[in-house]
Amino acid sequence: MTKDIVLTRKLGGAENFFRCRTEVDFYRNFFAVGAYSRDLTADWPLFYRALRKTLLDYHILICNVFKEANYTVFRPIEKATLGDLVELDPSVFSPLGKPVSEEFMKKYLKKVLFHLYQQKPLTKLIIAGTHDLAVIFEHTIADGVVAPYFHEAFLKNLAFCDERENDADYLKFYGPVPETVDMDTPIFVYSDDVVYIKHSLPPPMEMGMQDPDIDYTDNDPQHYSKVTPPDYPKQWPGRFPATKDATVAYKLVNIPPNDLKALLRKCKEHKVTLTAYITYIQAMALRPVYGDKHHFRTVMAVTLRRFLTPHNVERRYSDIFEEKDYKLMGNYAHMGLPEHFAPATEFSWDKVKTISEHLSRSVVNDKLLNTMKPFFDTADELENNSKLFTSALGKSKGDGSKLSNLGYFDFPIYRVRDTEWTINDVTFAQDLAPAASEFVLNVISTLRGGLNIVISYFDHCYDDVGFETIDKIPGQFRRLLLQSAGINS
Repeated sequence: MTKDIVLTRKLGGAENFFRCRTEVDFYRNFFAVGAYSRDLTADWPLFYRALRKTLLDYHILICNVFKEANYTVFRPIEKATLGDLVELDPSVFSPLGKPVSEEFMKKYLKKVLFHLYQQKPLTKLIIAGTHDLAVIFEHTIADGVVAPYFHEAFLKNLAFCDERENDADYLKFYGPVPETVDMDTPIFVYSDDVVYIKHSLPPPMEMGMQDPDIDYTDNDPQHYSKVTPPDYPKQWPGRFPATKDATVAYKLVNIPPNDLKALLRKCKEHKVTLTAYITYIQAMALRPVYGDKHHFRTVMAVTLRRFLTPHNVERRYSDIFEEKDYKLMGNYAHMGLPEHFAPATEFSWDKVKTISEHLSRSVVNDKLLNTMKPFFDTADELENNSKLFTSALGKSKGDGSKLSNLGYFDFPIYRVRDTEWTINDVTFAQDLAPAASEFVLNVISTLRGGLNIVISYFDHCYDDVGFETIDKIPGQFRRLLLQSAGINS
């Protein structure tokens, strides 16, 4: 460890929003479930060593949020056992060729797993059966991209620790580990392990962004995010007013690898992104719900990581940008800018191209924190600012839908002796905030698993259009996704 490493730091303004949202219980958890090629429970000392290395390489994973005199900070907790981080679940998925179940999603995405300001981590691992690992996060310390990043790092560390020739290096850089391991075994003790922390915490997103006072549209009243269809000036008010007394459905749609390749080829042919294509398809699939009297508003989440470089962060953070293959963990989520759709009844590549062009401008807009200015201007850095959240209850949700695409991941195959370590598939899903949007599409692609999209929506009430209309949406969405690209499957 060097004296320049950032072990603890104040939360940025955007992180403060996520802290408050967690504290007032307006959002709980998100996860990514990885299907590993080997039994994760067969060798607990190996699992322990790989997890310990991951925690020490990325110590944001072993932090909680704590209150100081006038603000809150990220700080490593004092101590954690293996059981503080890991739980076992009897569910079996990938060994039986089964997808992650809706029951599993409901169980862990709505469960209260994390508590701020306590000596407990804000990261949890659930081993489902033997081969499936769900990494679950509280949103203040991480955005969605961190979940597959974790799987990439943990997979690499499993292979590293499985190679006996690396034992000496492990001892030197990560310290001694016990020969026998159980859930009560300490995996992190700050006073002993601080010497093994070699990287700074991720910097706050504000370091890479322009001042929130600067208008993100450059004062353009015709900016694409503000223009609504002329024949449909009124926004769809949603299915019902925002309420915390709600339950959530999670419907997994899978597009197998060969069909995904065909879909990507078609998108490339038309010079559009897959995200833009999915966005328009969901507007078509959801039209039976939002009808033909209003425009439908969708936001596409973006990550602000791209704006952080070794040149615009404080020097003490620059090491994490300069080390090859080091993952920038942390929370750099932004909800994105809205698209406003007239009732979408027919497919059009031109409309997809328009969405793609808008998205290409959004992802390079370093003024996006301007959209959070109302929160920044009024929020306290220590209190929970509950009124800023509860005031939205009983009103229409902000958006009709939100799409979060984590991207495409090709997990390496690590060969160790006569076995292989890899991840064959990943499923991403998250809780729904009560006042944010009616539908959320969580998207991730992998080489061997194909395209996984979890469509989530509130399922405690069907008075608006009836259960059958909502229940048909995942199937209609999948059919449109393939047929609109000319794929017969």
